[in-house]
Amino acid sequence: MNNILITSAGRRVSLIKAFKEVSKKLKLKSKVFITDLNPNIAPTSYFADDSFKIGLFTDSDYINNLLEICLKNEISILIPTLDTELILLAKSKSLFNANGINIIISDLKLIKILRDKITTNTFFNSLKIKTPTIFNKESMKFPVFLKPLNGSNSKGIYKAENINEIKPSDLDSKNMMILENIDNKVYDEYTIDLYYDKNSSLKCVVPRIRLKVVGGESNQGITKKNEILDYVKDRFGFLDGAIGCLTLQVFSNKLNPLDIIGIEINPRFGGGYPFSLNAGANFPEFIIREYILNEQIEYFDKWKNNCLNIRYENEIVIND
Repeated sequence: MNNILITSAGRRVSLIKAFKEVSKKLKLKSKVFITDLNPNIAPTSYFADDSFKIGLFTDSDYINNLLEICLKNEISILIPTLDTELILLAKSKSLFNANGINIIISDLKLIKILRDKITTNTFFNSLKIKTPTIFNKESMKFPVFLKPLNGSNSKGIYKAENINEIKPSDLDSKNMMILENIDNKVYDEYTIDLYYDKNSSLKCVVPRIRLKVVGGESNQGITKKNEILDYVKDRFGFLDGAIGCLTLQVFSNKLNPLDIIGIEINPRFGGGYPFSLNAGANFPEFIIREYILNEQIEYFDKWKNNCLNIRYENEIVIND
């Protein structure tokens, strides 16, 4: 069977549902499984066909245990969702591939660039995309924005209006960047979901304005077919080593949309990807068609413009 495994699945219920719905639509018998550190309290466990407990990616036996789960459950596609495991899984692509398992992940060289904020800035600049000014502690212009060099999910980020609002430990930390603050009264913040095929060619671009963010993930957003679409296609049409879903974050000037400031690129499904899915950009279908059915993916732009997504909380109740 051509089963699918999503690692560190946590709360990504929409992603589980999407893969299951595509399998049904295409009349495949594929099952969708997840791994998690605590599957009993991972919401995705109650929507997947089965779930498996696995240790931390830093454990010495993590890759062997993950491979064993894949082989026992006839996995042919593995989808990573956590920033911190990307480098480890990219290093293991050939091992899994030799066992008939495709890890849908970009190449190691690209991931290393995009996991570090300094090298990401250099990458943006090579594409003639502006990035926020990086300050040292002697040259700050307030307000400033602080961000860890290799952070994720908005952990450790904050805005400081003056020197007293900066944690003393962050001033001397080699892992903390002090950046120019981008004024959200002047700029809209965009998340842009990108899909790359096996040949690192861009096959879909969905820009959306982040209207509200909770815990580092989009809570409200609206898709936009505007000038940013062609801007991204021109600069990111081919990205060496890019595979599957990548999530680009930029700021766009409200009065001059092509005044773009690049922030970061996450080489994985972002937490807000379901907004693009709901607009009609079905990346799980692209993956299944490409890696299970061996089809070539054509460029897709028939997703819905001005599709507003508003998230809300729900509960799973287990009485035991």
